[in-house]
Amino acid sequence: MEDQDVQEGRVFVETMVVLLRSAPTLEEIRTVFGEFTINRARKQGIDTWEHCGPALFLEYRPEYFGQFVVDVVDRPWPDEMDYDKPETALHKAWVEGCFGIETCPGALERAIEHSWVWPEGREAVKQAKAFLRVRTTFSLDRDEEFEEDDWIPDDYFAPEELMEMHSVVLALLKLPQAICYFNPQGEVLRDEASFDEADELYFENEVPALELWSNVRLFRFDDQWTMMDTVGNSQVQVPDFEAVFFTEAYSPSEVEQFLRIATMYFLEDAEFESREGLKDENGVNWKFSIQLDSLCDPPRQIIRLTPEDQRELPEGL
Repeated sequence: MEDQDVQEGRVFVETMVVLLRSAPTLEEIRTVFGEFTINRARKQGIDTWEHCGPALFLEYRPEYFGQFVVDVVDRPWPDEMDYDKPETALHKAWVEGCFGIETCPGALERAIEHSWVWPEGREAVKQAKAFLRVRTTFSLDRDEEFEEDDWIPDDYFAPEELMEMHSVVLALLKLPQAICYFNPQGEVLRDEASFDEADELYFENEVPALELWSNVRLFRFDDQWTMMDTVGNSQVQVPDFEAVFFTEAYSPSEVEQFLRIATMYFLEDAEFESREGLKDENGVNWKFSIQLDSLCDPPRQIIRLTPEDQRELPEGL
């Protein structure tokens, strides 16, 4: 199938973004892809800019018609996604996953607010006037029709694909127009140095680079209680978590690590969700409870973790 209409349905699988001071040309983008095979370029994009702007198509898993689609959008990131305007092209493209399958309105604003690893990003991102999307697809350029549920390979494993995308992102971060990496589903910001450092660390240790795909945030529920959560775990088909705890009893850094460990357990064992809880490194059992609504945006179903330490949760939890 040549250039399936993006608006016919979901086409893109995973999404990463590079925020820019200004939009480079496709020829400028080509210069950073020395070792990549570029299948083709489309100066006009596909459909509208919301779906796909001018783009380069890089070879990726050709046996499954896979490609990295790198498109450039010469306008700021549309953080509100026309949430209240369902008739617009932007809203439709957002619903179809063109900005990330689970991306929610306000993602960039929240990423800026919770940019703890790269605090300089809160100011740097103000320079962003354009962006690049890096997306994977197995649906474009097929030579035959395919079933709706056949849009990803049978052996698809999200963490592997996300790690593969890092090489494309790192190349794009070399562009002089590049400001930073932005994961819209995980609401993560990183400059080139912190992205490269994390990528190398996780690659060498052969573990998923969760901190580049999902953020961990901290909120004060009241004077005595704290909530920390993950956002973006849906990219690896794992639920997000909320940990609610008595502020003086637990270290935020230890809770952050515990949330990452919980994510890894769920990632490695699909049956782990049937368990009732998980012990932390200090031997405290944290009870699981499925909540249909998260305490903080973005709205999503989560698993809440509460320590069984004889403390009574405040009203509302």
